[in-house]
Amino acid sequence: MPSPRRGKTPPPPSAPEPDARARLIAAGQRVLGERGYDAATVKEVAREAGVNQGLVHYYFGSKDALLLAVTQEASRQYMSELERLRAQTPAEELAETAFAWGEKLATDAPGTCRLRYELFALGLRNRDLTPAVAQLLSQGDGEIARTVAQFRAGHATAPSAEDGHYAVIIKACVDGLALHHQLDKSFDPLPVYALLRRIILASIEQSPSPRPSARKPKAQGRRGARAPRTPRKAPGPRRR
Repeated sequence: MPSPRRGKTPPPPSAPEPDARARLIAAGQRVLGERGYDAATVKEVAREAGVNQGLVHYYFGSKDALLLAVTQEASRQYMSELERLRAQTPAEELAETAFAWGEKLATDAPGTCRLRYELFALGLRNRDLTPAVAQLLSQGDGEIARTVAQFRAGHATAPSAEDGHYAVIIKACVDGLALHHQLDKSFDPLPVYALLRRIILASIEQSPSPRPSARKPKAQGRRGARAPRTPRKAPGPRRR
């Protein structure tokens, strides 16, 4: 876990509760998501979690690193849900189900989306956090790519480079629409989501299969018998 602040990590309070870190992450998701990163304080998060404030600095080192931990946990839950959808949804229904779930997440979980954008901004400003934020993005791309690959192939399979490209496009569009909705509550992203779904599905249906198909056996070998030729019609007598 990166810690932007320099100096020694404070010693842990005596006998911290075993689930204190998990409670701080859950409390951080609620407090930071509702109040925003700048307005929320470490003290509020600790009070919400019901733990000593010193545990925030002991486990995370700073509010920046706490935000990273909160977003990583949200991403872990997101990837776990995608994995569950792939396991339980028929391949032909996977794209529609995954898109519907993504739309609901972006519109019904504004706090989680807000924290994601807060972390992006921090990743640009705080170079200590940049590698961890980049890794978070890459993990999300990989999970979406596996979902795309399973839909395209009709079964679970390793994603191709093109599956990864589809994943980046989908995630970038969804992030952009959710951010627009965060900044302008009068903006309804659902019709745009529906259009995005149609565009992606139409593109997948029209694109060639990402995996080479097995070669068909030739009709005859090099030494095989030649197919009989159609006999030419004998020319008739010339007219004088």
